[in-house]
Amino acid sequence: MAGPTVSAGSASRGDYDTLIDVDAEGVDLGETDLEFHDFHTGDNVQGKIPAGGQNRLYEPPLSLENDPNRPLSIWTVHFYAQFFNVETSDVLQRCIYALYPRVSFVDTVGDNPDLYGPFWIASTVILVLFFSSTLAGAIASHVAGIRYEYNFGILSAAAALMYGYTFVVPILLWGVLKWYRSEHARLLECVTLYGYANTVWVPVALVSISPIEIFNFPTISNIVRWASAAVGFAISTTFLVRNLYPVLNSTEAKTSRILLIGVVLAHMALAFVVKLVFFAYSIDDNSN
Repeated sequence: MAGPTVSAGSASRGDYDTLIDVDAEGVDLGETDLEFHDFHTGDNVQGKIPAGGQNRLYEPPLSLENDPNRPLSIWTVHFYAQFFNVETSDVLQRCIYALYPRVSFVDTVGDNPDLYGPFWIASTVILVLFFSSTLAGAIASHVAGIRYEYNFGILSAAAALMYGYTFVVPILLWGVLKWYRSEHARLLECVTLYGYANTVWVPVALVSISPIEIFNFPTISNIVRWASAAVGFAISTTFLVRNLYPVLNSTEAKTSRILLIGVVLAHMALAFVVKLVFFAYSIDDNSN
């Protein structure tokens, strides 16, 4: 019985076909152009879709999230995203701690200070100050029987005041602490503290609307505004001093006392500006 045969053609050897009995011994196949293709479907074959995977034409490089040891560049979004890595519940809880400074805020924040809360708190205070000041001025003008003119310069003043105090003041404080070689001074923590300390000005601004003035009691209304500003100053100063004191105390004794006094005076100045710029109204001449 004849064995299987192989047909081999070669254009270089002429136009002919050769039949060869591969079972025959001693048969020299010679040089042919036969190519044997491997149709094995192993894991290393290009184009195979892995089990449970996807046929990805492009494999992205290792991302920053998967490589925490890679340094972040300030020109990337990932660098700034780490400062906003908080949930809404975290921000609300930190606002409550700022209004009731009974525990260490720094210990509560831990290794996750943020810029999300300070930015939105400052923005909220700006809008609330503008709204409250405008409404209080309208009430005072109505009682005095004069026409109230809206002053949108108050909005610009509120933005300059709150954004400046929230970000510029802690940066200056951090720079001074670094100048005196404080080992515990961290810029992000300073900004976080000052940002959340401004939470108290939201209720202060709302109380300062003082509808009592409608009943022609301008003196009582003014007392309410001064009292609310004083309470806001006391709460936010307690919050700042309680959490900044360990950092300030890392410098020399004389330096720490000077810095502590500076922090208190700067915050007192903020309270006076809030009262005198945004809530200075009387029933007679619309200014105090």
